Amino acid sequence: MLPLKNERRISLNNEFVKTFVLLTLAFVFMTIINVYAYFTIINMSERYTTLAGAAVNIKLKATNANLIFREVIGGYSDKDMNVVWDILNSARKNCLSLRQIGESGTLEGKLNVYREAMLKFYTFPEEKMTPEKRKLKEDFDTAYTDLIGAVDRIERGLNEMVDSKLSLFKILYAILIINILGLFGFVSYQIRTFVTGRLDMEKALEDSRNNITTILNSINTILIFADSEEKVAQWNKSAEKYFSMTSEKAVGQNIWELLDFLKPYHTEYEKIFQLQRSTEFPKEHLSINGSERFLNIKMSYAPGINGVVICLDDITGIEMKERQMRQAQKMQIVENLMSGLSNDFNNALGAITGTITMMKYSLENNAGNLDEIKNNMEIIESSAEKAVVMVQQLLTFAQKHEICLGNIDLNGIVQHILKICQNTADKRIELVGEIYNVRAMTKADPALIEQVLLNLCDNAIQAMTVMKPEAEQGGTLTLSVDKIYPDKNYRALHPQAIGQAYWIISVSDTGVGIDPETLQKIYDPFFTTKSAMQATGLGLTIANEVIRQHNGFIEVESRQGIGSRFSIYLPEFVVQEEAAAAEPEALAEDQIPDGTGLILVADDELIMRKTASSILTKLGYEIVFAEDGEQTVNVYKEKGAQIKAVLLDMAMPKMSGREAYIEMKKINPDVKVLLVSGFKKDKRIEDVLAMGVNAFIQKPYSMITLAQEVKKVISG
Repeated sequence: MLPLKNERRISLNNEFVKTFVLLTLAFVFMTIINVYAYFTIINMSERYTTLAGAAVNIKLKATNANLIFREVIGGYSDKDMNVVWDILNSARKNCLSLRQIGESGTLEGKLNVYREAMLKFYTFPEEKMTPEKRKLKEDFDTAYTDLIGAVDRIERGLNEMVDSKLSLFKILYAILIINILGLFGFVSYQIRTFVTGRLDMEKALEDSRNNITTILNSINTILIFADSEEKVAQWNKSAEKYFSMTSEKAVGQNIWELLDFLKPYHTEYEKIFQLQRSTEFPKEHLSINGSERFLNIKMSYAPGINGVVICLDDITGIEMKERQMRQAQKMQIVENLMSGLSNDFNNALGAITGTITMMKYSLENNAGNLDEIKNNMEIIESSAEKAVVMVQQLLTFAQKHEICLGNIDLNGIVQHILKICQNTADKRIELVGEIYNVRAMTKADPALIEQVLLNLCDNAIQAMTVMKPEAEQGGTLTLSVDKIYPDKNYRALHPQAIGQAYWIISVSDTGVGIDPETLQKIYDPFFTTKSAMQATGLGLTIANEVIRQHNGFIEVESRQGIGSRFSIYLPEFVVQEEAAAAEPEALAEDQIPDGTGLILVADDELIMRKTASSILTKLGYEIVFAEDGEQTVNVYKEKGAQIKAVLLDMAMPKMSGREAYIEMKKINPDVKVLLVSGFKKDKRIEDVLAMGVNAFIQKPYSMITLAQEVKKVISG
């Protein structure tokens, strides 16, 4: 039995030893695992928190720098680029924290690319969004998107690292629970530590999001984020204030139903979302809640929400100030032209009054004959027509109007300017016009181009008269139209010439010239060498801005004592030639058609009623009168069935021509009206014509004009 006992004891001892060894090994192994798990979790928590914080800070600083930069280049912030550089330098320091995961070099490189793209875009000399600048803008946006994408990639890597470590920890935790219950408390403690760190990290991330929201709400630009379903995802404070709508009410609504004035941009919005790009619409003229506004609109793809961010800047005040400056400069030119114009206008009036005096004398003394009377009438008619032309030219130039681009022939513009100068320029100045042999078509606002040319001509006239000694005053003013096709060498010397072909309008004079020092300042606002003449100093500033808005540029050559040449370059616009449509048969210019029927003449001026009555009576019509708008409507109510047409003055007391037409149209929707006004056809008159008025003539009118227009209105 003893050997068996000994054998069992030995066996038990061996089992004990084995168990002890196994337990010891297990304990040591678990201790190693426990220590390993402890340091793994500690390192993971600290490392994740540090790296995630660095990544979030980089994204936040890059976003902050991007927003401030946009405000700086848009002129909406009093900050400068030093603030942007400080933010980017701070972001670069955060990149050092990411070296542990091998992303520091990549991220720092993208940050440098983003900074270089920003610097190139900011220092680009051209202010207008030219193709070159647009390319720099696209590079800038791409660099920003790449930078944010790199940060997002790092954050995803950190999340993957956390997921990997958590899987390992779960395995270790299960082993510890099964093998060593004593380690449970310690592991639980580590878990609680990790969870607490994770909650702290999430709170930090939430704080970062709140900081971004605070930044978005602090800027003046209206920011609207729309998601992939075209619903508002975010609406900053500027949007709340501008549209009088809280963010809570706006978020979740369809962007096109909420802001119906943006509907014309729906197609472009879809392109931005699909192609993940950006686009801008500067100086858009829109109607918002019945109010005329001017907005700079920018739409950009927002990868964070998989949607589009819409930036709106209301520049109505700036646009109105620019218009006021243009109008002030325009009236300055009118003032300078008035001396010559008044002389010619007085000459025309003198010819009329003198001839009328002779006719009265001849009638009182039974002198003269039919031929003499006819000659006198021709003198009066010719002088009156000349006065009318001068007044119409002055009104055309001086009146305010909306900017309207259209296809224009620069030859016609130059010819019109030459006619104005013939009536206003000093007689000691010789005018020379060199017109191109084909139509010089471009896309421009004719009134603005005329304003620029008149300003240059006015400067040239003064350079040859008041700026010269009395004995030397006079010279030659030349207006010419030419064409150029810029080649590589020409573009190297003229970087503004980015188009395929340009029309050149040159204004040359033989005046005093401009010295090199002054030549460098001629486009500066309020700079002038004519203080004694009370010049505004805005002429060339506005001229340069107008031509720049037409995608053109101005060049000047000048030599003191010899003269100056200003050359305006405007892009050629190729007009597709279409087959000429058959025009309706028109009345001959000298044909005076007669007619019959009752005509209602509505005018508050007695002399105009008498004039219209005399002409229409001679043509065979019967006349009934009205002295104001209310009387016009009452007469039409009474005799509307017999009235063939209404000669309606635009400006009358009690009720305007527009209001009278609306009331007459209620009586007879087919009422035939010939609108009359002493002003040129402006927006007010065009609005009335759009309501259904048949035709328009401007006072003063001739017998031929009135006869033909009345005939056309009656015949339909």
